[in-house]
Amino acid sequence: MTAIPRFLTVALVLAIALASLVIVPRPVAAAEQNRPTWTQGDFWIYSRTEGASTSTIRMEVHERSTVTLALGTYSVWHVTATTTPTGGSATVQHSWVRDSDLGIVKTNFTVLGSEVQVTFDPPLSQAQFPLRVNAQWSLSTTVRVVDTGFNFNIPYSAIVTAEQSTTVPAGTFSVAVVRSPSTGTARDENHYSEGAGNSVREESYDGSGNRVAEQQLTSYRYQNPTTILVIVVVVALAVIVAVALLWRKRRKAVGLPGGPMAPRAAPPPPP
Repeated sequence: MTAIPRFLTVALVLAIALASLVIVPRPVAAAEQNRPTWTQGDFWIYSRTEGASTSTIRMEVHERSTVTLALGTYSVWHVTATTTPTGGSATVQHSWVRDSDLGIVKTNFTVLGSEVQVTFDPPLSQAQFPLRVNAQWSLSTTVRVVDTGFNFNIPYSAIVTAEQSTTVPAGTFSVAVVRSPSTGTARDENHYSEGAGNSVREESYDGSGNRVAEQQLTSYRYQNPTTILVIVVVVALAVIVAVALLWRKRRKAVGLPGGPMAPRAAPPPPP
């Protein structure tokens, strides 16, 4: 049997080793949800019910940039949230969010037909990763209305109340349930999933404990870099194996009748 060339052997071993690192599940020391790593083109679509009103919300990640405020310069993603009420016209909200803590740095609102832009400095953090049961935070931020002298400070808090499986139309996800604020009856509950790269369910409750709004993930595209790496490794492995097989086939053909390097029969002697 003809040996496979050394360079192909080394490449094959490296590809298999790398594949084992990214494909084999690693044991998790404790239940937790880690930060997302967004990529341009990621999106999440939700169905929302609020009282008798229903709507569809599409959140989409666009370009990465930086925003400089008084306390620092923040690396952010430009994110749009397009809300389409049933039977109504769509509205688009623009936000600039850093994915390390889902912190809102800048966003716009439409008030009485006019667009108002506000900044949050430091960013309005929606998560402190990794999310573990009973983890909590109490922070504050300064809200400034752009192009006006109006600003004010707001405190906020949250606590991770559970690690569980949540089923929505887009599937079943392992989530951390984040309650905000951390105390009081009126609250929001956000089911964040590392696997989806965002929340999969959000619920709002009033001061009497009644659920007044809910939105659920119906479809999404999250280009998790780990998943992309697995695909790259698998493709590379397939190419290496194909090259090795073609090389072996080529070598086996050498010397066989009709093979590319088979010696040709000497012509018969002249009469």
